[in-house]
Amino acid sequence: MFQTPIRKELYAIEIFNGMNVQRVHTSLLKHLLALKEGEPSKQFGLEYGSRILSIFELETCKTQTIKRLFEDERFAFAKEYFLFKTLDELKENVFEGWELFDGEKIKLF
Repeated sequence: MFQTPIRKELYAIEIFNGMNVQRVHTSLLKHLLALKEGEPSKQFGLEYGSRILSIFELETCKTQTIKRLFEDERFAFAKEYFLFKTLDELKENVFEGWELFDGEKIKLF
């Protein structure tokens, strides 16, 4: 959890090695189901949603995962909850340049 100037922000962090996009998709689907139930927020006593930070060893795996989530209707409502970077991108800037699965770039908070 981060304390921002506005409020506390809750993030789950997933780090993915290799090229197994199916494994990544399955993992992020579990996060999606938890978000739908509000579980992360309830657990920490927050009245707003948390986010999932997905960090990838390989750009190719990140790109393929983003494409797959964009095409998966179950994720349609959850665009702003899933943020993506490669490890190299993270080393350059932790707070800016996070990618949503529609390609939009945003700040962490």
